[in-house]
Amino acid sequence: MSVSTQRANLVPVAPADPVNVIQLSRLVTAQLPNDSIANLPAASQWQRVGALPQGDVYRSLGGLFTVQTRRQGEAYLVASSGKLVGFYLPGEMAYLPLNRPVTLPVEMRQ
Repeated sequence: MSVSTQRANLVPVAPADPVNVIQLSRLVTAQLPNDSIANLPAASQWQRVGALPQGDVYRSLGGLFTVQTRRQGEAYLVASSGKLVGFYLPGEMAYLPLNRPVTLPVEMRQ
């Protein structure tokens, strides 16, 4: 299940920045380049932890969120213009782009 990732350097949120949390209003299903599926649960909450050139990076507040790449690993959402565009893999310091971005139905922002 090898997938092509891009090296990525996460720019962390500055301590002075306000906490930014989003909550999804429904289940989001994203197809990874290796044809495996990533499901983001309805009502899951995600906190902004930084940014990449591809978009803002959010970490799950409900426990470890993983995707299957070369190995099972933790993944953070990468969102731009209201869409999930890929995942940041902190263990690999890599960005995994989606072939097709998926709309993120955000119910709540804090």
